[in-house]
Amino acid sequence: MPLPTRYLCVTRQRLKDLASLSSRKGRRQNGAFLVEGVRSVESAEAAGAPLAEVLVAHEAAETDRISLLISRLDARGVPVHRVAAKDMARVGDARTSQGVVGVARSIVAPLAPPDRRPGEAPAASRVLVLDGVQDPGNVGALVRTAAWFGVDAVLADANSADFEGPKAVRAAMGGLWDVRLSRVDDLGAALDALRARGLALWGAHAAPGSSVPLAEWAPRAPSALVMGSEGHGLSEASRQRLTGGVWIPGGGGEGAESLNVSVAAGILMHAWVQG
Repeated sequence: MPLPTRYLCVTRQRLKDLASLSSRKGRRQNGAFLVEGVRSVESAEAAGAPLAEVLVAHEAAETDRISLLISRLDARGVPVHRVAAKDMARVGDARTSQGVVGVARSIVAPLAPPDRRPGEAPAASRVLVLDGVQDPGNVGALVRTAAWFGVDAVLADANSADFEGPKAVRAAMGGLWDVRLSRVDDLGAALDALRARGLALWGAHAAPGSSVPLAEWAPRAPSALVMGSEGHGLSEASRQRLTGGVWIPGGGGEGAESLNVSVAAGILMHAWVQG
């Protein structure tokens, strides 16, 4: 197959710059992040994601699947760089990249202002809030689950793992492109802003207390669902601002202390979107 006009070679310095995207500091400085693996890059291309460039290992470029992907990227005007396998390993995780690594411009945006301006997207009616969810695999799974259930936006505090970190991107499985992502330094102020827009704030709890069981939970949009970390639960900033709480009855096994946060969120989101 003839190489597209944008099938270019990449310099050593550029490889070094791209390798820095594996760190949060590098992502912030460059306003970009890595999308590793054939399926992930295919999902990004199909979703019209803001791909800045794509790296393809020499050997991988010979397969029919990746040749087709290169053609689609070229049609969109996305530069494709051909690199040696050893250079690909310097940029991303060679075990998961399958010889293809995309570079996307950052999609994490500030929390939108309460008042909508002309031409802006409508305010989110369902917002998933991550309160100190530090495991990047859980963060990615939460984004993926939120996308599946049609949640509008996912908001994370500064103590939660980076949406655009390699492990979170892999776990999100393309869900990154289907929801709005925001990150805030002051979670309390962000929750106040959501409440000022009329969103009810529901928090997930591990035990009954003052919360209602899942079967009695009847949330309506607009609303937000706050998920805390498995180790510490919800922060005080969240607890002080909640409209109410919800818990999932269970605990039948002696070996499991609690549900994984992404599993619990999936159960809750299934009920949430029915309201």
